[in-house]
Amino acid sequence: MQNAQFVHIAWMVGAIGLEVAANVFIKLSDGFRKLAAGFAGIGCILLSVAALSQAIHGIDLSVAYALWGGAGIVLTALAGFVLFRQRLAGRGWIGIAFVVAGISVLRLA
Repeated sequence: MQNAQFVHIAWMVGAIGLEVAANVFIKLSDGFRKLAAGFAGIGCILLSVAALSQAIHGIDLSVAYALWGGAGIVLTALAGFVLFRQRLAGRGWIGIAFVVAGISVLRLA
């Protein structure tokens, strides 16, 4: 793997991680009743978009955006399960499977 490609992938991983962190902080903000968590969520999403903007210098926009959004959905669902004991219904897991399949097909295209 070339160094430049590694850098773009690192930006992508950072963007996804920050998106998930933003979602967790927004949940922890309790409808912005806890301002520190709410502002942390806003900061994370802004940083996530900034990281995504760096990732697309070396990753096709369609692939990067699908990966960012799809991985964010899957990892946020996992974070909800681990941190907040939230459970998905069967249809939710089917939706997650479709998201993963869609990202996989797009990545292979």
